[in-house]
Amino acid sequence: MDITSIAGLGILSAVLCMIVRRFKPDAAIGISIACGVLIMMAVMDMLAPSISAITELTSAAGLDNGYAQALMKALAVCYITQLASDSCRDAGESAIASKIELAGKAAIVAISLPVFASLAELVTDLINVI
Repeated sequence: MDITSIAGLGILSAVLCMIVRRFKPDAAIGISIACGVLIMMAVMDMLAPSISAITELTSAAGLDNGYAQALMKALAVCYITQLASDSCRDAGESAIASKIELAGKAAIVAISLPVFASLAELVTDLINVI
């Protein structure tokens, strides 16, 4: 699915939500969430070649594959967190959306800890050499 199809799906879903919201507000939230999930799946398909290219570049550079994995996990957490928090805001639950964003930030910190540990080890090794 290309960006024009995704944009068309988003606009169509937004119009459909506006129409349905007048009669059944609960159904409009469901339509919004379903549209968000469909767009997220399309985005994942679009990102698949980029993910394999980053993995290949990391391997070709001789870097640890864990760095690319941490990057991909962090990106996935960002996308999922954004989708979930936006869905909560659409449903009128901004407090829950804020908590989801906080949880996403904590997850990214946890994912990036091994990278920071490797960086600290590298800096310590460089200082010991000097």
